[in-house]
Amino acid sequence: MNVLSSSSLVFWGAIVLICIVPTLTYYRHKTRQSEMDADLKMKMLEMGMTADEIERVLKAESTNK
Repeated sequence: MNVLSSSSLVFWGAIVLICIVPTLTYYRHKTRQSEMDADLKMKMLEMGMTADEIERVLKAESTNK
């Protein structure tokens, strides 16, 4: 009897994918969100906004989510 039969390999492959795909998706989402936040802050700085103005915009944005 082969320990790594075809059905066993498919089963364990599915288990690995079920564990890894959501984790990778979560961290990709967090990374992308951080990139977008940094880009927004840079644009506000380029527009000449002060740190207090940026903080107010970000605070207002977080309450709308």
